[in-house]
Amino acid sequence: MQVEINNQDSISLPLLGHVIFGTDEICDYVFDITDFPDKKLFSIIHDKAACIIEVFNGEEILVNNQVIKEMAILHPGDNIKIEGQDLKVIDDNRLPKACSTPFKLNKNSDNNGLLLTSVSGLRSFNSNNYGELTIVGEHNSFTHVPTSDQDIPFTVSYVNEALTLLCKRNEEIEINGNKANYVELKNGDYITSGMAKYCVESPGTSSFSKYSPSHPRNIQLSEEYLVDDADNSELNNGFIKKNLWWMTLLGGLVIIAGILFALKNM
Repeated sequence: MQVEINNQDSISLPLLGHVIFGTDEICDYVFDITDFPDKKLFSIIHDKAACIIEVFNGEEILVNNQVIKEMAILHPGDNIKIEGQDLKVIDDNRLPKACSTPFKLNKNSDNNGLLLTSVSGLRSFNSNNYGELTIVGEHNSFTHVPTSDQDIPFTVSYVNEALTLLCKRNEEIEINGNKANYVELKNGDYITSGMAKYCVESPGTSSFSKYSPSHPRNIQLSEEYLVDDADNSELNNGFIKKNLWWMTLLGGLVIIAGILFALKNM
């Protein structure tokens, strides 16, 4: 896993450990930002399960144009911006495989001999519908419709039993942070197209592990669930769920005590 900085430098992330970014000389990577105090800005932690950004000193850092003040899970292709610096996460171990077969929509409704597509699809990380899984296969194809002039359309369909992505002619999107136009997709690939982000999920691979993209708490950025913006009813419901066992026990003891008291005075 690498981090590309300002489309020039790139720094490799250790398999286990972190890299500190900032303007202080003690940082692992020092930004050349004039008129800015020397300090640590953020670190990127990389382990076997996930890549995580940790923000220091309450700095406002943008990840995919969303403000992050504490911590967030990063995926290949994610963009980080702070004080005019532009960083991108790249998974150089998951280069997209170019496809040479002419693109065509698979209209064959008979799945015999084809890859099972009951849960194959693209998991959306986009606003208004992030978390939604768009099935590909049974519906023949999926087309991403641009949401702005900076966004790029693409279509995903099965070509020779391989899930394949075709981008708009003369345009490129990113697969795991690597530029691509017409490629075969694999489970776990991250697609970014300017303003959109998707994750490829294949049959039997969706799970609810701590860092899974299917986990309801990891739908977009982990910080969404660190911000204390829940209303009182949600907080109360969470308190009741966590303490239901001893509240039930206490209620039972009160009832038993009441029964014994009534029997004693009969």
